[in-house]
Amino acid sequence: MKYLLYIFIFIFVGCTQKTTQTITPDRSYSSTTSIIGQDNSTLSKRIVANQTVENSFVQNNTIAIVYPSVNIGKYALEATNSINTYLLYKGKPFSVETYDMFLQSEKNIIKTFTQIEQRDITKVIAMITTEQLQYLNSVPNIDKFNIYLPLINKYEVSNIDKLNNLHLTFGGISYEEQFKKLFEYSKGIKLVEFYDNTQIGSFLHGFLKSQPVAYTKIVDDNNGRYQYFLKGNRYIDNASIVLNTPIVKSSILLSSVVAQELTPAMILSTQLNYTPLIFSLTQEMDRRKLIVANSIGKIPLELIEYNEILGNSISYNWVNYSATIGAEFLSENNIDFFEDLKIKDNQVVYPVDLYEASGNSFSLIK
Repeated sequence: MKYLLYIFIFIFVGCTQKTTQTITPDRSYSSTTSIIGQDNSTLSKRIVANQTVENSFVQNNTIAIVYPSVNIGKYALEATNSINTYLLYKGKPFSVETYDMFLQSEKNIIKTFTQIEQRDITKVIAMITTEQLQYLNSVPNIDKFNIYLPLINKYEVSNIDKLNNLHLTFGGISYEEQFKKLFEYSKGIKLVEFYDNTQIGSFLHGFLKSQPVAYTKIVDDNNGRYQYFLKGNRYIDNASIVLNTPIVKSSILLSSVVAQELTPAMILSTQLNYTPLIFSLTQEMDRRKLIVANSIGKIPLELIEYNEILGNSISYNWVNYSATIGAEFLSENNIDFFEDLKIKDNQVVYPVDLYEASGNSFSLIK
């Protein structure tokens, strides 16, 4: 099958300051021209013409991916693979350049965008976090760039008005909308929360500060023997447990709740635990009351298969999914490929669906 040939063309080279990948399935594009037997005048004109064509290709068909490897190296590699896979799937000539700025800082962001400008690239997928977003205002000629931010949701950015002069599109999912859907489903049942001291755990914990939580407990490395705070915990019975913990801790908590013979009404989780690992790390009885929110929408089966061939996940990894949407937006100036998504006020609007995890796979709750 021809798509397999395209995939084997793609090679990603990581851990470099700049990596350029150029793939041209459509042989109608070529950057070389024969110059044998031409005089100097003709040759000069041909060189200028070729340079013009090359610059036009770079401006219109090149996407730069910016990321700090120290902070999000693994996610950046997977997201870059997803972007390349999507562009191969679409079968269009394209070039992807990756810029590793190592650490997120104002100096490194300015330096990286200056390098990109020197390459005449205007389309950028910037894998930076909310805390570093303000530094874009310090970049010279920043208004030249069309920037997609796969990790950031617009409505989680304070002082957003200070960024109004930038051409930004936000691709982060909305955990706030996921919590809203989960709490509507739980219908006012009292809440019990477990979260951990990771960045994502603390971030999700922040959304519950305005909720009437009956009991909350931080699960860190010093209290890993969960039976000590679960045993006889009267708050848990008939409550909705909110798991703001990563998959391994969530799995241990689910098993421990059953082992302690506690009887919560239901167990709720956001996108954080929408992963097939839940089925290998827990027993079916452990997750029989688990409800998980998910904002990854409809994806063509072939694109899922392309990613799986490369060992990449797009069906369960929202960062890869968001980055793929960014590639669609920057290459097509729309996201029509994803029929259940839209962009409103420069933010990708995702659906929020709830799934049961009681069986051997996620089942959509209708």
